[in-house]
Amino acid sequence: MSKLGLKKTVVAGDKTIFAHVLETALGGFVLDTTGLTVGDKVLAGTAFSYDEATRMAKPDQVNPKGLLYEDVVIDSATSVDIVLRGTVYANRIPALTDALKAKMPQIIFSLSK
Repeated sequence: MSKLGLKKTVVAGDKTIFAHVLETALGGFVLDTTGLTVGDKVLAGTAFSYDEATRMAKPDQVNPKGLLYEDVVIDSATSVDIVLRGTVYANRIPALTDALKAKMPQIIFSLSK
């Protein structure tokens, strides 16, 4: 546990989902658990938004800023990293509409296996 009270839980993912990560949002964020169930898992590649002022991040299917870097277990102090630029294997992440993908132009959605 860090001095800020953040807790990182390592969750073994099934597959590597990012071919390349070129940039993540600086500083990391705390998962906003509003509307989420403690103990559930949020999968890497889920579309996320974040607030620089509050340092909170949440799944966002409307106006995402990036993709969740790794699987996390929902808890009151879960830290998350958001990928802003890079290449992701599109077939290995939760389904995203073309409209959502268009809102993240710095992420390449590769159809490679």
